Amino acid sequence: MTCQVPSGRAFTFSTRRGSVTTRPAAITDHEAVGAMHTRSSLESRYNRYQSARSGLSKREWSALVRPGTGESYISRPDTEPLRVVSVCHLLHTPTEGVGELGILVEDAWQDLGLGTALVRHMLNRSRCLGLHTVLVITDWSNHRMRAICRTLGSHTLRVDGNILELALPAAPSTPGPCTRGRGRRAR
Repeated sequence: MTCQVPSGRAFTFSTRRGSVTTRPAAITDHEAVGAMHTRSSLESRYNRYQSARSGLSKREWSALVRPGTGESYISRPDTEPLRVVSVCHLLHTPTEGVGELGILVEDAWQDLGLGTALVRHMLNRSRCLGLHTVLVITDWSNHRMRAICRTLGSHTLRVDGNILELALPAAPSTPGPCTRGRGRRAR
């Protein structure tokens, strides 16, 4: 299998607030990710989890970054290398070829294109994970995520009250190295 972006590579994204480096997440990032959750508004956390969740336990974080579950990334401003400003996961679901994407961007770093860059990156990685479809589960009020998904060609699979299940197509494969894995569902 081939992919556009090799696993384990960091990339830099420029915003009007400065450059942000995104890299694969590690178990040691748990504390910084927790601090980001604390700085994020209730609305942002609700948009990500569809609940008032305040963070991830060490056990939950360990499960998200465990090899074989999919891929997780964090972003840090180049001027503040100890501060995490976003986290995203693309994890396998029980359905073969289908992954679930979750993303949280700290409020102060929203509306800068970072979320779109992260979703594009994960779509580029999706073929390497053996995926043909990437699901996004979000609240109807999450206008940012809905706009990103619409721009990237999503279609609505299901509506349950205010919760939407959107499907994005995996990015087409191009020559390059790739690793694959299977694992548990995102949440």
